Amino acid sequence: MTKRLLLLSIFTFGFLCCYALFLAGIYLAFNDNLPDIDAWSFQPKRITRVFSADGKHLKNFLEENREILTYEEIPEAMQEALVAIEDQRFYSHWGIDMRRIFGAALANLRSMDLTAQGASTITQQLARNLFSEVGDQRSSASLEAVLGSYARKVREQITAVQIERLYTKREILTMYLNTVFFGHNCFGLKAAARFYFDKDVEALTIDECALLAGLLPAPNIYSPFRNPDKARRRRNQVLAGMVQTKKLSTNTYRKLQNRPVIARRSQRAATYGLAPYFIEYVRQQLERQYGSGLYRDGVTVHTTLDSRLQEIAEKHFAIEIGRVHERVNQYLARQDSSEGLPDSAVVQAAFIAMDPRTGHILAMIGGRDFSESKFNRATQAKRQAGSSFKPFVYTAAIDNNRFTIDMLEDNAITIWEEGKLWDPENYDKKFRGPMTLREGFKQSRNLIAIKLADQIGPGLIRRYARKMGITTRINAVPSIGIGTSDVHLLDLVSAYCVFPNKGIYVEPMSVAHIVDKEGNTSFEKQTGRRREVLRPATAVIMTDMLRSAIDEQGGTGHSIRTFYRFKPDAAGKTGTTNDYRDAWFIGFTPHIVAGVWVGLDDPTVRLWPRQSGAVAALPLWARFMQEVYRNVEPYRDLVDEKFDYPEDLVDRLPVCNETHKLARRDCPDKSEDLFLKGEALPPVCQSLHRATGKPSGRPQRF
Repeated sequence: MTKRLLLLSIFTFGFLCCYALFLAGIYLAFNDNLPDIDAWSFQPKRITRVFSADGKHLKNFLEENREILTYEEIPEAMQEALVAIEDQRFYSHWGIDMRRIFGAALANLRSMDLTAQGASTITQQLARNLFSEVGDQRSSASLEAVLGSYARKVREQITAVQIERLYTKREILTMYLNTVFFGHNCFGLKAAARFYFDKDVEALTIDECALLAGLLPAPNIYSPFRNPDKARRRRNQVLAGMVQTKKLSTNTYRKLQNRPVIARRSQRAATYGLAPYFIEYVRQQLERQYGSGLYRDGVTVHTTLDSRLQEIAEKHFAIEIGRVHERVNQYLARQDSSEGLPDSAVVQAAFIAMDPRTGHILAMIGGRDFSESKFNRATQAKRQAGSSFKPFVYTAAIDNNRFTIDMLEDNAITIWEEGKLWDPENYDKKFRGPMTLREGFKQSRNLIAIKLADQIGPGLIRRYARKMGITTRINAVPSIGIGTSDVHLLDLVSAYCVFPNKGIYVEPMSVAHIVDKEGNTSFEKQTGRRREVLRPATAVIMTDMLRSAIDEQGGTGHSIRTFYRFKPDAAGKTGTTNDYRDAWFIGFTPHIVAGVWVGLDDPTVRLWPRQSGAVAALPLWARFMQEVYRNVEPYRDLVDEKFDYPEDLVDRLPVCNETHKLARRDCPDKSEDLFLKGEALPPVCQSLHRATGKPSGRPQRF
């Protein structure tokens, strides 16, 4: 026995000496490729968190799903479970465990497999996780051919010793649990706790800590979602190790080993959550600024989104667009297949709400289902604007000495455009004779808009649309009057913001401020870039014209008052393109501008009969605004706030409803209208009226 012990001691000593010389040789051979631990600092890739303006967590941007913990946040049970299963002499060794190395070497010799058993400590695993050069096999091809996997292992061991020289066991354990891979794209304990159990680290139980510790050698194999039986056996193995290290009593072990594995996949991980199109829009913007740093620098992004408004928008979007989808598909089901129509179609839509004063995007929906299509129809799609483009026509006219009471004939015309004769029509295919610009706008008469566009010039209209925020190509042709050019919904909504903002264009913005990982504000912006694009008085008059389309009988948006019973001051415009291919409604209150587009992704396919802007798009706008002003602060307290008509900007003058000129005192039928203050005025009525006793022909709007 004594002789055997002596031989074993000599063998052990010889092995250790040889191994030490081996390490020294490897160190000299690979010294240039080993990490400089002295100059290194622990800086793991961090999660970038995204929040709404009202503080709701929306999304994480990440290269690795990682959240950083301090040592104090790591549960004691997790520390004990990890040490029990991965490295029981962690607190006594100096980076490498010679006893485990010697034992592994003997086992490998017996099995004649030099790689059958490893002996990596927690510190060695950390070295492997932190430094790519530790596992780099390219440094010396001839030597690598001889050393194989042992060369990597030795580099790992040398690095582990260097780590132990500079860091405490607590620091090493903390770095390890912040970097180790737990499967399912979870790096670090905090991310794993959220993913597997949908809870914070401090709430983890002993058996949950044991399960997480047991995942580390093979997360896919031991995943409770993929292999619950294997996960349970592995968890119990960890618990048995804790008994062995005297960190768990036998009685407690017996109770816990029979406990079923209950993993609760985080709902945040399983779904796209709130506002996925907006979040992707923000991500693309930030990526242009930060590059790949967005996914590892751990900044906190505070967006402009109001989660309350977004939730309301998504709720009514699903209902109202679902109704349009059902109507369209019912129509298709009734059609003869010989007509060449599809059997079914997927109706798409987009929605944006903005604060006109700040440019803040408050809500955004880019399509029916982000999981099916990442294409953002609110910011990326270009579709014909239809009549929703007409405000640019009338804005250019009013700003260039035309009056709301100017008369044009609603009758048939033929226009030469782009080498062809064109006979435009009204939506109802009827003619209504002479009418004022205000009336033509309110009823959205195409022929009035086309004639006005022809009179003031398509080029002028294009310049106004450009400076008000339309970025897409605009064709300066007579049909510009009825919106034949393609636009983005975001552009159209931001352009409409100019009206309640009294001529000021505010660039849309989605990010309000950014805080870096040290807690310092690296970006902060209260409003988007501002520029005056329109005379304030012109914006006031256009706001009033847009208000007529909602408030007055015959206005294309009048159902907002009659059917939806929306009470706050509002203005807006419907839009319907050729053959019902696109339906729009853009409208605003003094506080919110919102726009809706409805159509099919294929612009050559129409929505089919009667799916106009008033029918397909307006209901979503109305339901959204209705609930916002009913239930959401501060809008609930702003219900009675009106559009402003400053006396220093516009004159409110009487108009003769018979001649559509400025009224005299003796004109029997009068109303009031707005005119640019200090500018030329229309002529005064010269008619000799007969006393008719008729009431005013147009309601007062002021």
